[in-house]
Amino acid sequence: KMANYYDATVDKEEDSTKALLSLPVSFPIFTAEYSAGGKTSVINVYPTIQFLYSHHIMSRYINEDVQSLLNSSPDKSQICSEFVASATKGLKKEENCADPNKFHAEVKLQFIKQNPQFSLVGIQPGVYLIGMKDQFNIHDRENHPMSGMLQYAVDEIGFVLFDKTNTKSVDDFGPYFIENYILLDLLSKQEVAQNVITYYCKHKEKLDKCLAQYDEKQGKGFICWRFLFNQTAMSSDA
Repeated sequence: KMANYYDATVDKEEDSTKALLSLPVSFPIFTAEYSAGGKTSVINVYPTIQFLYSHHIMSRYINEDVQSLLNSSPDKSQICSEFVASATKGLKKEENCADPNKFHAEVKLQFIKQNPQFSLVGIQPGVYLIGMKDQFNIHDRENHPMSGMLQYAVDEIGFVLFDKTNTKSVDDFGPYFIENYILLDLLSKQEVAQNVITYYCKHKEKLDKCLAQYDEKQGKGFICWRFLFNQTAMSSDA
């Protein structure tokens, strides 16, 4: 409780309500399994508490376990610790698949409605946090209890909101990582995401080469792909 909430919002360090709403729920809201590059991996997406109040989720997600977690009112550090434990437990070790050239993605758990608006934050390969579209701006990130774990973020269009990884590879964790585009395809049916996956499967070496040479002056993430597709096509024709 606080004497005046509006006064508290002026000081981001005092805005405990916003901090609470940005915390993760330690139960996946979306899970997918995919095979690519000869490996089979699992992606788990966890919602922020604020995302639960949006119209983007299915009511079935709010089961007894989630309700119990939300009603328990633990402190922020405990919520984060439980999330880390759950996310680590939910990771599945990569397995080799029979065909290294085959791509396949299958949704295993789905409580997010189609075409949501969101911010998707990468924690580590296979672990992502989904929040409201403006939830991870530069001011809020600085005081987030998990700020050190938030590596990069994109929105539902694929625009990069921030990036601490400084990587430019479809195989390395970061805003160009193939898992990004698998999620954007499954959650939002983005045409660019589908094209990235197609090029990843059919022209990966050329795509890697063009991406390594890309200077990001045109922009990061989604913005660059049309440019890279043209470069890859020209490389294929050469």
